Parts: sequence; structure tokens; C-alpha cells
Amino acid sequence: MPGDNLSDLLRIFRSVADTGSFSAAGRNLNMSPAWVAKQVTRLEGSLGAALLIRSTRALRLTDAGRESYQTAGTVADELAVLKDKLSADSKMIVGTVRLNVPSIIAQEILARHLTEFQTKYPNLRLDIDVSESFAEILNEEIDIAFRVTRALDDSQAIAERISSVPRILCASKDYLSRMPEIENIQDIKHHKALAFTGLQGPSSWFLRSHGSEERITPNVVVHANNSFVLKQAAIDGAGIAFLPKVIVEDALRSGQLVHLPQIEDADPFNLFLMRAPRTHLPIRIQVAWRYFAKVCKSNT
Repeated sequence: MPGDNLSDLLRIFRSVADTGSFSAAGRNLNMSPAWVAKQVTRLEGSLGAALLIRSTRALRLTDAGRESYQTAGTVADELAVLKDKLSADSKMIVGTVRLNVPSIIAQEILARHLTEFQTKYPNLRLDIDVSESFAEILNEEIDIAFRVTRALDDSQAIAERISSVPRILCASKDYLSRMPEIENIQDIKHHKALAFTGLQGPSSWFLRSHGSEERITPNVVVHANNSFVLKQAAIDGAGIAFLPKVIVEDALRSGQLVHLPQIEDADPFNLFLMRAPRTHLPIRIQVAWRYFAKVCKSNT
């Protein structure tokens, strides 16, 4: 199947069969319904048989579809066994894995697990590009890209949603002691705000409090495209910051920052791992994907 990864197509087809629709499968797989339907069509073209009967009401498996569904499960199980065999002797895995990672994930998660990864895979080298820009996974020399975003566009890349990345409102005790009390979302407008810009447009915060949600434009006194700059400014008392929880947890534990729990993030970001579709995925990329997916899930 030139240009396609059979195991990925079978996985997508099984999800469609299990959920009964392209939309539901797309939600489970973090793919658009159109892309899911396209992959099923590719699988049907390769097998030379219709697997689904499409109607306005529902999707139904054809006879070939039912047989393919059972085979897909067997193939998936055999591939899992093969992956385990290939990764059993981690010292035999060699080469370089190129990662594209935003700074909050690189500094707060990856950096703390590099020694463990190198100990587990001593002959596997990591080439880490820390960047807030979204590198094009299909056109650039990247094996695995980490994306912190709300949703992915209709991409041909293979993606896995790892976890949510909620942000929290926080400030220093000193700042809060000399400013008006915050009881609801509207109170935020009377405070100095420290806002992340990055690739986004004008700063706005979508917040939830006491069961109601509201998008506000805060009074921003510091803009920065680096969350760690804003974290330090908040610690120093410059204002209120709305930052990913993963990067401020240490400051909250030490008392350098105070969490404002009465106001929550109404639209959290998500962390995805992405890679280009490949016919044969090298074991070096497979083990790195599984390792970092696991540590990110347990640390976000």
C-alpha cells in the first residue's frame, strides 16, 4: 500500500465500525470526519472491496467489511506483539529521533525525563527543536511534533490527543494584597494582566465562574510570547497571569504564586503528538512516541 500505513488505516476503519459514524470516529481519533472518510475510502480502494454501506441515516458494514473488521483486530494484535518484540532489547535500537516541542512542554516535562530516556535507550539520540512555531510536520525533517492547541486542522498527519492543558489564574500574595479583591470574572478587568501572545491575535481570556462563562479583554500591561517570562513577572508582583498549570505548579507549592480557583479556564488547550504518515514506521520513532506520550499524560 504505497504511501499509506496499513495499520493506521485499519485502526481508523475499526473506530468507524465501532462508533457507527465518521464524526464519532473523528472525535475519538482527533481527526476531521472528512479525513476519516477519506482514509476508509483509501482502504477500500486498496482492498478492492466496499467495506461500508453509506446512507443518510447510518453506516453499515458490508460482508467484506465484517470480515475486514475481524482481520483488522487480528492485525492490530499481531502488530502490538511485534512492537513489543522489537523494543524488548532497547540497546539494539539506534538512530536519531527529531522532536519539535513548545517551550512549556520541553522545559517542564521533556527536560526532566531525558536522563531516563537515555538510560532506557542508550543508543538512541534525540534532536530537540524548542519552538513556539508550528513546524509543518509533512514538509520538514521532524519525526514527532508536540502541539499545544485547542484543535487540529484537517491535516494528513497522524495525531494522538495526549491530555488537556488547562490554564489557571495566578498572582503573587504581594500583588493580591494591594489590589481589589477578585470575586467574579468582571473583577479581572480592574487588575493588571500579564498576557501570552505567541501566534494568537489580541489577548482575550475565556473564563468560567459560578457556572457562567465569559470572554473578556483584560487590561494587559505586559505582553510576551514566552510563558516563563510571564511566570516570573507574576512572581515579582507585576499582575495576574493566565498560564498553563504545568509550569506554575512549583511556584504554587512554594507560595510564590497564589491560585485564584474561583475562576477557571473555560476552553483549555490540548496536547497532541503528531507525525507524518509512513508506510513503515521505524522502531526508533515508535518507542519515542510511546515513551513521551506516557510521560506527558502523567505530567499534564
